[in-house]
Amino acid sequence: MNERILVVEDEAITALDLKYSLEEIGYEVIDTVDTGQDAIDIAEEKRPDVVLMDIKLKGDMEGFEAAEVISQWNIPIIYLTANTDIKTFEQSNVKGVYGFVSKPYDLNKLNETLKNTFEKVKSEK
Repeated sequence: MNERILVVEDEAITALDLKYSLEEIGYEVIDTVDTGQDAIDIAEEKRPDVVLMDIKLKGDMEGFEAAEVISQWNIPIIYLTANTDIKTFEQSNVKGVYGFVSKPYDLNKLNETLKNTFEKVKSEK
């Protein structure tokens, strides 16, 4: 597998759990960050295959804003969020969003969403 993932999550315990869980099933987690600006900087520098993006982040920037910038580089975004209301989905209408995974996340559903994203990206090339 070895697809490269950037985890953007403001809760350190959740970020570490995600990192270890994803690595256990064969993904490479290139970094975990907790602010939108860090997500943008790392995505620009390392160009991950996908970004797992929390909506609520530390700092002045929300996940939606960071996703908007990152999507300009054709890097797929998957939102990882506890906010599953209609307003959240409407705000997330950003080019490059390939899915939502609710927190607390189910590793099997997350893996399925990741696989579907990678397949869709390959078919779009």
